[in-house]
Amino acid sequence: MIKNNIILFFMLCMSIFCMPVYGNELQQKNVNMVFVVDCSNSMNFNDKENLSGELIKLFTDAAFSDVNVGLVLYDDTILESIPLNSVSDKTAVENIQQKVQSMTRKGNTDIGLALKEAVNLLPDGEQQQNNILLFSDGETDLKASKTGRTIQHSYNDEAYAYTKANQTNTHIFTIGLSRTGNLDTSYLQKIAEQTGGKSYTLQQSNQLSELFQNMYQDITKYNVNVIDNFLDSGNYQKQINMINGFADSSDIIIHTQYGIKDITTDCKNSSITYSENYAVIKVYEPSQDAVNIQFDIPQNDNITVQTIHHITVLPKIEQIQNNALLHLPITVKLYQTDTAQVITDKKLYENMTGELTVTDTKTGEKQKITMGNAGNAMLASFENSNPKQYRFEATVKNGLYQRKTTPYDMELSNTLPYTTEKKEINLLQKKQTQQIDLNQYFKENDGDTLVYQTENTDCNIDKNILLINTEKEQQKQVNLYVSDGRGGVITETLTFHILPFWLYYKNVALVILLLFIALLLFYLFVIKKRPQQKQQIQQQPIFSGETIFSNATFEGYFLNTYSGNEIPVLHWEASYIDNKKSITLGELFHILDVTEKLPEAHKIYIGAGKNGTVLFYHDTDCVITYKGKDIPKKKKEILQYEDKVYITFEDNVTELELRYKRKRKRY
Repeated sequence: MIKNNIILFFMLCMSIFCMPVYGNELQQKNVNMVFVVDCSNSMNFNDKENLSGELIKLFTDAAFSDVNVGLVLYDDTILESIPLNSVSDKTAVENIQQKVQSMTRKGNTDIGLALKEAVNLLPDGEQQQNNILLFSDGETDLKASKTGRTIQHSYNDEAYAYTKANQTNTHIFTIGLSRTGNLDTSYLQKIAEQTGGKSYTLQQSNQLSELFQNMYQDITKYNVNVIDNFLDSGNYQKQINMINGFADSSDIIIHTQYGIKDITTDCKNSSITYSENYAVIKVYEPSQDAVNIQFDIPQNDNITVQTIHHITVLPKIEQIQNNALLHLPITVKLYQTDTAQVITDKKLYENMTGELTVTDTKTGEKQKITMGNAGNAMLASFENSNPKQYRFEATVKNGLYQRKTTPYDMELSNTLPYTTEKKEINLLQKKQTQQIDLNQYFKENDGDTLVYQTENTDCNIDKNILLINTEKEQQKQVNLYVSDGRGGVITETLTFHILPFWLYYKNVALVILLLFIALLLFYLFVIKKRPQQKQQIQQQPIFSGETIFSNATFEGYFLNTYSGNEIPVLHWEASYIDNKKSITLGELFHILDVTEKLPEAHKIYIGAGKNGTVLFYHDTDCVITYKGKDIPKKKKEILQYEDKVYITFEDNVTELELRYKRKRKRY
């Protein structure tokens, strides 16, 4: 038994955790409508053509499967009370239509009694969209009533109805009927205003199409699209666009003053309902992009053609990830209600507009924000300048679609600024005022601009820049108040150590000293002790001139040295240097073991020319003289046998006479 209970508990937990995250947000709300019709004696005159019955019949013929309808007929008593039934129940709908078409009108008027009866027929719950449609030609009148009820009894029932209506998400819509137009609508408007409903008037049959459009949109939130509106006779043909793939049914409504019959259409999956002032073509699960209709207008008639599409798509506010952001992004996407999958087809977003309503749940204050269309979502940004509890609702619409999201309630917040780990800062002592960017030491994650203040009199703040005097060596503490502008405030102390140059850079100097010691040790114990390989002289000419050049030699005479060392005359045979066509003077010194520190010698070049000549050039600041003239940088000179070059090196002390000579023959 225990084992079975554990298994059941585990299965229950799994079912909870596997629930879709959208919960009830993507369920279509049930649209409940109770028609409350005045059957008092005065209605025999003010609704002689029974336009109230015709409008109710049209509502039930054009309603979709998620609509439930009920009926209350009243005078100074309740004549008929029919509870809610789905419009899919054809028997129940026909019963309501038969009742409103055969009403007997007599007696007085008790609106409070009727509203109390109607509100008690409506259910409670978040998924209910309750509506009362009250038809009357005026106010409560119990002067000749034999029921014993007084006007106060009726008012008390009205008050009860308003209270319960507001508790059950019920809106009362009033339709004032007057044959002459002389109707005081103030009382009916007052009733509608008590529950957020609206008040309308109806006088003639040619008003039915516009009244139906306005009421149907206000009550069900479905768009009623006007396709045609004209006064004419003869044959009428029209192609009506469908919402293929996004609607489970569509209605084509044809309003007429004199009645039409024999409508033909190329849509097989449809039905047609006729009445005195209209006809309804109901298309089930539209699977084509357009439907063609045709009918005859026997006499000059005022025709209005409307469409209503029962689109199985609902907008939903996406989950807000960070409720503390200053600029709070709000995203609304469309979802298929039967699969709970987001709509990726951009066709439904075309020309779509949106409005975000943000309500302060405590004060009821509302903000309206226009949304932008991103092609696959509707976007808005809410300025979270005063974090508190808000309710977010969005309404999106285009020419064929209008829907409101389920309310999204959220407690918005604000995270405090915070400091970085570094609170003690070293500054180099300077005579001028130094600027410290405080944003380096304080951060926040919500997109706020931080505001800094201090009580210290020996420093100033310009926005986020702290101006501090660093002329004296000292330790200075600065007390700061840091605010994000939304109530988030912290206090913090930064400590500045103002140090002289040698102390400020002591760590850097220590690193440089250690590096120098390491390099010195490396040189002494590794490089200097490494055995030097003497240059191997190969008996092979290196220059590309005539063979006579192989007899060339260079002689070098150090006339003076910076070190004071005396260097003997240098001799270098040009024809035996490693197959090179050029050599630097620095390389020559290395071969001949000249140890004077003359780094610029590596930028003085000697190369082979033609017919026993030498190409000589340099890229140094040395003073090099040839035939009494200075040789500029990078200018090549051609040396012949017995030519001399005088070089004064960059230390301005060391001097060298370099001679290019023909090698003497040995006998």
